[in-house]
Amino acid sequence: MEDSKAFWRRLLFAFALVAVLWAVKLYEWFTQIDLGSWGILPQHIFGLKGIIFAPFIHGSFEHLLSNTVAILPLLVILLNAYPTIALRVLIFIHLVSGFLVWAFTFPNGFHIGISGIIYGIAAFLLASGIMRKDKTSATISILVALLYGSMAAGFFPKAGISWQSHVWGAVSGIIIAFIFRKKNLPAPESNEEQVEEKEHFFE
Repeated sequence: MEDSKAFWRRLLFAFALVAVLWAVKLYEWFTQIDLGSWGILPQHIFGLKGIIFAPFIHGSFEHLLSNTVAILPLLVILLNAYPTIALRVLIFIHLVSGFLVWAFTFPNGFHIGISGIIYGIAAFLLASGIMRKDKTSATISILVALLYGSMAAGFFPKAGISWQSHVWGAVSGIIIAFIFRKKNLPAPESNEEQVEEKEHFFE
């Protein structure tokens, strides 16, 4: 019962975060105010504020919709698979990926959108499956690879796309996966469970 309540709370949190993204876009649409200048402008002091605000700003409803479809499943998986560290993972990816975009990207325009965080979460889930080596993490890693493998194309330069956000988002996800590789680990199987499991397999 408690597990069920926890799941619904995490699901609500995921939808609430996405709702904030839509609220920002609707505000921009109703007021006709362009919030793009609140994005990350690399290597300019003025652009530092974008580290905080850029993920909440999207260039179009199509841009926002595609990111919504991508991030919702990742959020639900992250929050439920790694409940004790999920929030710290999100904050780390948000801030570190944003800073890396600001520090190491050519200043040719503002970078907006939550795609860097999407790549960061996906990279965290993939890397965690490799580093942790437990069954749950490995299964999630394979699932993410199957569902989001096509996102690898986003690492290559393309006009109008902040591919740098994708790269630095993935880098930050791998870094935090390494930092937290021994956190939120599943309980080790008892000897009885291991024996019972072996009885169901032929060698």
